[in-house]
Amino acid sequence: MSTPGWHLRVLGPPVLEGHGLELPRVERKLAAALAYLALEGATGRGRLAGLLWPDSLENTARNNLSQMLRKLRLFAGSDLMVGGDLLTLSPELEVDAARVRAAYTQGHSAELLAAGGELLAGLRYDDCPDLDDWVNSERERMSEARLQALRQAADLLEREGQYAQALTQARTLLDLDPVSEDGWRRLMRLHYLAGDRPAALRAYQRCKEVLQREFGTGPLPETVDLAREIDRGTVPVLAPAVRTELPLAVLRPPHLVGREREWARLEAAWAAGQWIFISGEPGSGKTRLALDFAGSKGEYVVYSGRPGDRVQPWSTLTRMSRINTQRLPDLQMEPWVRREISRLVPELLPPEDRPPPITGDEELLRFREAHMIWTIAMHQGLQSNICDDWQFYDDHTNQMGLYMFGTSFPLGQPGGMLRLLATFRRGELPPESAALVRHTLELGIAVLIDLEPMDEPAADRLMSDIGVPDDPDLRRQLWRHSAGNPHFLLETVKLLLEAGRLDGPLPERLPLPEKVWALIGRRLERLSPPALQAARAAAVLQSDFDPEQVAQMLGAPLLDLAQAWEELEAAQVLHGNRFTHDLVYEAVVAGIPASVHGLLHRAAARTLEGGEGVAARVARHWQEGGKLDLAAKAYLRAAQEAHDQYLLSDATRFYTLAADLLESQGDVRGAAEARAAVAAVPLESAVRLPS
Repeated sequence: MSTPGWHLRVLGPPVLEGHGLELPRVERKLAAALAYLALEGATGRGRLAGLLWPDSLENTARNNLSQMLRKLRLFAGSDLMVGGDLLTLSPELEVDAARVRAAYTQGHSAELLAAGGELLAGLRYDDCPDLDDWVNSERERMSEARLQALRQAADLLEREGQYAQALTQARTLLDLDPVSEDGWRRLMRLHYLAGDRPAALRAYQRCKEVLQREFGTGPLPETVDLAREIDRGTVPVLAPAVRTELPLAVLRPPHLVGREREWARLEAAWAAGQWIFISGEPGSGKTRLALDFAGSKGEYVVYSGRPGDRVQPWSTLTRMSRINTQRLPDLQMEPWVRREISRLVPELLPPEDRPPPITGDEELLRFREAHMIWTIAMHQGLQSNICDDWQFYDDHTNQMGLYMFGTSFPLGQPGGMLRLLATFRRGELPPESAALVRHTLELGIAVLIDLEPMDEPAADRLMSDIGVPDDPDLRRQLWRHSAGNPHFLLETVKLLLEAGRLDGPLPERLPLPEKVWALIGRRLERLSPPALQAARAAAVLQSDFDPEQVAQMLGAPLLDLAQAWEELEAAQVLHGNRFTHDLVYEAVVAGIPASVHGLLHRAAARTLEGGEGVAARVARHWQEGGKLDLAAKAYLRAAQEAHDQYLLSDATRFYTLAADLLESQGDVRGAAEARAAVAAVPLESAVRLPS
């Protein structure tokens, strides 16, 4: 195989050279096109032209691309980009980024570390949104790979006793990721092993300052332990990292403890057929209590609200409907009922058989009645349903629930609605839902069970269940530290188990209970880079996500992502297609770097675009991603979707949001048209149910 005669450097400021010629300042779109083909492979001419000239008509963009290639041919004397409708790089051209990536995937990281520079350094592509996102995504991927390579190199140098060289790598790691405790521990250990104990302790002090400034908390127990060992002169040599397998009892405690009074109130409410509301602080055990109690009565179904549901009308009810169709896929129903349900679950009918948009109160009542009939049929064989994280439900799902349950008291009667348990965070219900709770309590048709922190005897029983040593002082310290919050107690025990510190004295300082999300964030640091990227992408998608969507967002092969997904499930970050706890979701969101935040939202918008009934979600992602013109267009589509579903207040709201964004972008005509559409929306339906 012949040696390439041309070489393109894109890791750093782009330079093209070969055959004694050099182009030291490669034009930015040419550099991007060559880098894209090198890293993505053969690409359609139209696709590449659209990336480079997104605001031009296709013919104009293709002509621009042809002119750019002609100039390149004149300089090089041959075609470095070849093909007709499918373009690829000539074998005559070698690109450093492709060479480095290929070497890294084969386990050779030296080239990646030597290359150093950022992809297309110094070049901006703000005028090419999709290309800009691709460049930023590749930069982030290259940065993660470089961090991983640096860690591996530092580990190898430390094991070989080359502490000075390992320190250089450790400092570089901290420059790239200054809040990584693993990086600070590495620096402390290497300073000590190199014979500089004062430098090791100074590194510990700097670590504490950084964590306090960034997170308002102190180091992990293992970092504190290392500082003590340095002070005593007993630092062990580096051993291969082994993931601690958490006992099943810690992953899910076998018994519900400390809720005997609450259980008795649940029994009384169940017997009376009352609506049951369970509230409490995050991590207080609301869901566990609801699940265990419902399970004691027979079969049940869980309908979980998710962050982001309130953005898109009907999002929670659509998820509920799909859960039901998966439970009983062969359930026979009247044709008119199936047609109405297909408004939320389009796959129930082919497009030509679906009903037209709702245009009046009578059609809206027909839709609600069909959904009530269908829900009662779908609930056959069940004893109860749990509305978990009710604070996230969208308003129209709540309206449908009020229509179905409002005339069904007592609950649990033959042919009627199932018994209902709804859990929510204390103080986080939207005003309409909070008013509904107050009203039903006044009428006596509901009961509210507000969970208080566990007392010490209950916490002691929980710690017995999960294997905490029977040391009264240790247990009392853990109970006081957790402030009686079961989830925080479990997270603290997990952290101590992973650090190997549960059998000895506790660190002098543990993360504060109100910083539980930061504590979970520390556990997220143990994830591999691909798993952490997948968790961040899922968190940005928020309400409904699956591995296929996340893979599409990240531009990752699905089989590669499946491995990351397994890691996330093993680490109790995800369970199936949802986060294991809303606190875990919040910790993932809190850890997303600002530079990645907009990139992920734009990737989410592109992934969701084209789906049915998700225009409002797409609009929010474009807006969060800083693409206000695209957000305005999506809000206009969301307004039309809402109008078609007779959600008139939502149509008005989305038209107004679109008008405001268009106005901010200087599109006076578009803003005026959107405001005219607002004026044309009829008044809100009289069928809307009061809370």
